[in-house]
Amino acid sequence: MSARSTDLELLDVETPPRRDLVRVAGYLAFVNRWLGGTNAVARELGKMSGVRTLLDVGAGAADIPLDLARRFPGVRPVAMDLSPGMLLLARGLPRLRGDVRRLPFRDGSVDVVIATHLFHHLKDDEIVLALLEFDRVARHGIIVNDLLRSRRAVLWIRLLSLWANRWVKFDGPLSVKRGFTVPEVDALARRAGLYWLWTKVHFGHRFTLAGER
Repeated sequence: MSARSTDLELLDVETPPRRDLVRVAGYLAFVNRWLGGTNAVARELGKMSGVRTLLDVGAGAADIPLDLARRFPGVRPVAMDLSPGMLLLARGLPRLRGDVRRLPFRDGSVDVVIATHLFHHLKDDEIVLALLEFDRVARHGIIVNDLLRSRRAVLWIRLLSLWANRWVKFDGPLSVKRGFTVPEVDALARRAGLYWLWTKVHFGHRFTLAGER
C-alpha cells in the first residue's frame, strides 16, 4: 500500500453483459449517493459562483450529474465517458463519448469540469495531462473526486461488495489500491501547474481536488 497498484481493473479491459453492467452502475450510484461521493462534489460546487454549465468526465451512468442538476437547478450538466455501454445508461441529460486525454471541447467552453472515480484508472502522467485538459476547457473551476488508499478502505469495500457481481468484487478493492494519498494528489496538481487547486479529505475514504479561478 506504499505505492499505487498498477494492476488493471476488469472494467478497463472488458465490457460486462448489459445486465451485469446495469448492476455495476447501480453499485457505483449507491456508493456515490450514500458513501459521500455525490455530497463531496456538491459541497465543492456550492462554493462556486455563476456556474451554468458543467462537464462530468468519466460520468459512467451519470448518477452524479443528474443529482447535481436536481440540487442546483440552474446548472446544465453534460456527461462524457469512454465506455459506450455506460453512456447508454446515462439518460436524462446530454451525453457524448470522449477521451480524457483530448476533450472534444473548445478552450473555456464550460464553467466547471468534474470527475469522480476517474483518476484511479489513470497513470500519473495521464492524470497530469487530464488536469491540463480540464484547465483548458473549464472557465471557472475544477472538481476531482476519488479514493484515498488505505488498508481500512480496502476492508470497507470488500465488506460492501460481498453480494456484488464479480466485476465489483474484483474492481472495488483494486480501485482503492490504485487510489491516492493526499501528498500524491498535491504533487500531481503541482506537476500540472494548477496551484489554485486544493485537496480536501471527505467521509468515505475519499478526497476532492478542487478550486475556482
